[in-house]
Amino acid sequence: MTTPAFHRLPVDPDEGLPQAFGCVIGGTRYDFGLYAVLGDAGDDPPSTLYDLASPGRITVPSAPPGYLVLRVARRGPDGPRVVLLRKLVPEPDLVHHAGRLAIRLLEAKVARGNLNGRGHYGSSIVIGVALRWA
Repeated sequence: MTTPAFHRLPVDPDEGLPQAFGCVIGGTRYDFGLYAVLGDAGDDPPSTLYDLASPGRITVPSAPPGYLVLRVARRGPDGPRVVLLRKLVPEPDLVHHAGRLAIRLLEAKVARGNLNGRGHYGSSIVIGVALRWA
């Protein structure tokens, strides 16, 4: 079995979260929605960066400070149909299946200033997508 070729989704962290965008993958139009859920950010300055990768090891478990939620809808003749709605934390080896798509969250660093706001605060979100079959 061959490994699918993953391509980076056009997430623009400087646009802030939540955000929505669409793209054509394998001739089919998909709509993506992305938002972050964090613990109490309180009065943290806008430049505070939260790394959503799980910080703990198996022997010393620890919860990440939050997670992303990804919604993927496939457009078809009968309208949009949701093929994935899932909480994600960066686990590069974990592949999520969404109909014909394979999705991986490789990196999720969210700055406080990008929660419900635009600007360059250092956020970085890398999501890979590939066709599972042609």
